[in-house]
Amino acid sequence: MTTSPDSFPRRYAGTQRFTLGAPRAFTVSPDGSRVVFLRSDSGTDRANSLRVLDVADGGERVLADPRALLGGASEDLSREERARRERSREGGAG
Repeated sequence: MTTSPDSFPRRYAGTQRFTLGAPRAFTVSPDGSRVVFLRSDSGTDRANSLRVLDVADGGERVLADPRALLGGASEDLSREERARRERSREGGAG
């Protein structure tokens, strides 16, 4: 039995259970005018950017992009950070 590249199991795994690209880890400003959150650029991108949503106009902008901060280099994580991500089941990058 072969699994095609667009089969459900491959898409489910490649999108981390269809969670990549979805906003997460929300924080609302005390006055309610902004919402800060993490989100990747697409459903297959593991790198999460820090973003802000301006509630008044609905505009979203990137505050910090891990690719820009790393300058194209790959992540160099300590053993402690790898263990923390594993404990929290963090599958994203950045």
